[in-house]
Amino acid sequence: MSANIVRWTSGLLAFCIAAASSQSAAQDPQTSAWMTADTIRSEFSGQPLAGIYPSGLTWTEDIYADGTTDYREGAIRRAGQWWLTEREFCFRYPQSGMGGCFRIVKVSDNCYELYQYGTVFGSAEAPPREGGSWNGRMWRSRQPSTCAEQPSV
Repeated sequence: MSANIVRWTSGLLAFCIAAASSQSAAQDPQTSAWMTADTIRSEFSGQPLAGIYPSGLTWTEDIYADGTTDYREGAIRRAGQWWLTEREFCFRYPQSGMGGCFRIVKVSDNCYELYQYGTVFGSAEAPPREGGSWNGRMWRSRQPSTCAEQPSV
């Protein structure tokens, strides 16, 4: 009977450790999966966004449900288009000839990191673990940002 209790206790302990590890991994934004097109659409379409680049430069952008955008960065204003691939949030600003596609990871309730698709990190199966390796951070501007850095935009 003592051997059965030891086995049962060991099994319970292993289960608790595994459950704690998976809960910890689920809460760690750096182990989260890239957002899917459906999630990107549901969280950003029809929303005004605000963000910051690693340089500290801030921006805002309205993401309209019809696939158009209105991007503002200081005195710069660009009308553009957005679309989705399976895991990328893509933008094109015809007048400036600029744009790009980004993979996104949700860091917290209203904080997202963008990784340019095609760079080493953007094409990876999962977001990188290195802090500050993102191309930008953003949040829905109708709600308070939950990013650690909250610049005034």
